Amino acid sequence: MQFMLLFSRQGKLRLQKWYAPYTDKVKKKITRELVTTVLTRKPKMCSFLEWKDLKVVYKSKHVKLTARGPHAAHNE
Repeated sequence: MQFMLLFSRQGKLRLQKWYAPYTDKVKKKITRELVTTVLTRKPKMCSFLEWKDLKVVYKSKHVKLTARGPHAAHNE
């Protein structure tokens, strides 16, 4: 897993954990793009998302969303 983000439905970031070394600028860009991408998806859509070279898994739980970025080599 490369990162884990926890954010609200309004897009406010609540928790972030990075397991791969990224610069702060890249972290902010990834966070901004992923949050907007996940929040614009319909509720009935699949929770697996191919974003750039990552496979992102997200889960909606109550009012918070969790997005995880596993390594590309990991199986779904």
